[in-house]
Amino acid sequence: MIPPQHEIEQRNEQQSWVDMSSLLFALLQYWKIWFSMGLILLLFWNMVQSLKMKKRDESSSENDSSSGKEEASGVKEEEEEEVEKEEQEEHQEEQVEQVEQVGQQEQVEQEEQVEQEVQVEQEDQQEHVELVEQQVQVEQGEQQEQVEQVEMEEQEEEEDDEEEDFKDSALTKFLKQRALAKVEGRATRCPIVEELMNELLQTFRLLWSNSFFPVLQPAIGVGSAFEGWSPREWDTVYCLLVPIEAPPGHSFFLELGDEGHGLARNSRVRVELQCMCQREKLLGNVLCFLHHEEEELSQNQDPSLLQTLCTDSYLDVERTVTWFTVQVAAIWKTTHHAHAYSLKVLPSRRSCKLQLTEAYSGEKVLVELLFGVQQEYSDIYLTSQNTDAGFTPSTTWPQSCAVAEKKFFQHTARSTGQDSSHLHCLTLLASILVGMGFSTYVIKTLVLHSLAIIPLKKWRRKYFLNRMENLLRYLRFCLDEKCLNHFFLGSKSVHSTIVLPQSFRSAKPLNLFQHLEEDPDAHSIALREFRELKDQQLPSYPHQPLYPSSNHLA
Repeated sequence: MIPPQHEIEQRNEQQSWVDMSSLLFALLQYWKIWFSMGLILLLFWNMVQSLKMKKRDESSSENDSSSGKEEASGVKEEEEEEVEKEEQEEHQEEQVEQVEQVGQQEQVEQEEQVEQEVQVEQEDQQEHVELVEQQVQVEQGEQQEQVEQVEMEEQEEEEDDEEEDFKDSALTKFLKQRALAKVEGRATRCPIVEELMNELLQTFRLLWSNSFFPVLQPAIGVGSAFEGWSPREWDTVYCLLVPIEAPPGHSFFLELGDEGHGLARNSRVRVELQCMCQREKLLGNVLCFLHHEEEELSQNQDPSLLQTLCTDSYLDVERTVTWFTVQVAAIWKTTHHAHAYSLKVLPSRRSCKLQLTEAYSGEKVLVELLFGVQQEYSDIYLTSQNTDAGFTPSTTWPQSCAVAEKKFFQHTARSTGQDSSHLHCLTLLASILVGMGFSTYVIKTLVLHSLAIIPLKKWRRKYFLNRMENLLRYLRFCLDEKCLNHFFLGSKSVHSTIVLPQSFRSAKPLNLFQHLEEDPDAHSIALREFRELKDQQLPSYPHQPLYPSSNHLA
């Protein structure tokens, strides 16, 4: 049977209350736990409340500060707006300026471009003008060369015609006899004489190699014979310069005397002793003159050069010449050519004069040996020759340019060849001026200056008469000016192959005609003799130029 519905509901309600009471009772058994949980919840609630309070305070303070900030920011915003406005205005101004600058720059660039275009056009025009001028100059130069060539050919034809006019004249025969024929056959005798003397000097040097006398070097042919221009009546005397060097333990020091006034005519050679201890240790064949007693030296060694050939510490010319000439005859007999030539010593104070006689033909040759000391490894020597004065002291060694003069003529001969007439001109002038008051050295100086002035191609033999006329006109010019400068002293015309001391290049010119300026009578006599020579020997050639200025004398 099924109970009624209300009973079932009543029963369910009662059962639920019973279950609730049992549940509560069970829960009361865990009161401690519930109490702890409640405390925890309380603490948590308090913490949450305190955090909320703190947030409210912070928010209120933030609201206050934000309100202040908003006020400040409002002011700043206004200032920033003003600054922005100013910046915008400045930016606009800058943009305007930039636009103006760009416009100006474009304008300047356009102007520069226009100027460049104009300049390029001008340069093109200038180049065109220069090309035209160059073409004109080239054409003018070619025309000038043609004109000069035609003039030169005409001048050569005129000169050839002039020489044809004088071909059969007495003057031409005289020139050929006194000049052109005088130099024939002499070139073979000079080398023979030089060979004979060098063999003699070599033998002499070997025999005296262990002595304390001057050391003789190979001879150098100097003077007119070895230069190739002296007339036949003079070339029987062959002059050679024998350089000498100091022996071991000695040295030469040159004292040039009055060098500043021209050639040093009063120069001397001072001899000084040098230490030979090192050679004494190495070879043992000598004793040092400076570090041994005189008694020991006199017993074991030959005397020094100071004791034999010197006077008051200066090398004596006459003693040196005597030392050589006393032995030269005996030494000649030991040479290879003694059987072909006999040797005789002639008297002389300042040189060694020898006479060689050929055994087969009996022909005699006179040789003069001069001794010299080289100056600064140059072509200038202090020699034993006499000075212009009447008496020359025995310790005087005058300066000489003989080696430099020979080298100048050799250089000219190499440059001109065999067709040159300069030696023929010098030979003729030296022949016709003998005894007229003009020394051979003056004539040689005239030719040296002329060789430096006139082109060498103009010295060919077909221009012989023209060059003779030039030389005579040059001599007349020097006589009028009373000035003929020495060729090597202070000259700028000396070839580089000739080595001169520095003092020569920086020296003042030396006037060889100084005596004419100091003596009016001598000048008048020289002019009169020149006029007689000019009238008697050579005709005038009006087309030949005079030397225009004294600069040619330098």
